[in-house]
Amino acid sequence: MAYNTALPEAATEIERARPFWKTALVFTLIGLALYLALLAIAEVRVRATGERNPFFQIATAAPGEADVVILGASHAMPLGFEGIDTLLKERSGRDVMVLAIEGGGVVPNALLLDALLRKTDPRTIVYALDTFAFLSGQWNEERLNDSDLYARAPLDGAIIEAMLAEPAAWRNLPGYLLGFDKVNRILNPGVDRSEAELTKFDRTYRANDRIDDQRVAYLFPDAPVELMEGYVERLGEMADASQQAGSEFAILLMPAPPRYTSRLPQSHEAVMKQIRQVVVARGICVIDHTGLLQGDENYYDTDHLNRTGAEAYVSGALADVLRATEWEGAQSCDRAAWPR
Repeated sequence: MAYNTALPEAATEIERARPFWKTALVFTLIGLALYLALLAIAEVRVRATGERNPFFQIATAAPGEADVVILGASHAMPLGFEGIDTLLKERSGRDVMVLAIEGGGVVPNALLLDALLRKTDPRTIVYALDTFAFLSGQWNEERLNDSDLYARAPLDGAIIEAMLAEPAAWRNLPGYLLGFDKVNRILNPGVDRSEAELTKFDRTYRANDRIDDQRVAYLFPDAPVELMEGYVERLGEMADASQQAGSEFAILLMPAPPRYTSRLPQSHEAVMKQIRQVVVARGICVIDHTGLLQGDENYYDTDHLNRTGAEAYVSGALADVLRATEWEGAQSCDRAAWPR
């Protein structure tokens, strides 16, 4: 009689493989434990050093803490630099949170606003308008998917909810939840500062036509009308969300020197025309400070305020308009006007 020996042989193979799988499981569990320990260390360091990161500011904001919130791109960042933030609070008499990010267009700013409104209810929300941010996905969807943005972002439920609500952020949600970027930067525990704040802010710019031409050409490419209109619509949604939360919403045009404003192309005018419709339809306050601080001594490059310019601005015009208890009474804020 013939016997089938396949089953015993298969059982033998399983018995031989079992020690390997046990070993693999042990190493996997050890690796997971080590990663969780590194993640915990990275989270602690982020919460101790991430003060400039907008996600850090949102995650650590207490309900009702924010009074004035300033959103925008790099032009607004100096308002939150060391010394300037304190001066602005002193001169305006208001608690100001600056969430501006380098290269931040409407989409990342809308995400930040959504997360913030899930945590607290600021009295005033100011969006520092840069028209170039409405002309390219580089400053919007692509910027939102820049992993550096999350390297100092603490885990927070409001941020997770905002990322879930923003399809452009889905690609980075797993990395944010698992903390890859924080762990990768665990050996860099220094306090968060941008290159502009560390190395450029105390410089004074020497005008250079070639550099200024290149700068404007880079910022203002030709863009499809549909793309621009989509981003303008997002701005309107930001205003709606602010007003529904009971917050005042204003658009701020930051100071800029003539050598910059005189070079702005037709695409700038096209964006301004579209935004004017949003402003008029919603009665949004517009604070036009474009013509202030015309001298090059106020800038560290083509269009960014240096320390001298930022100190003058937050001590004067910006503090004046923020001191107004209601926008209706602010001389610098006219709901019917629009920059020409």
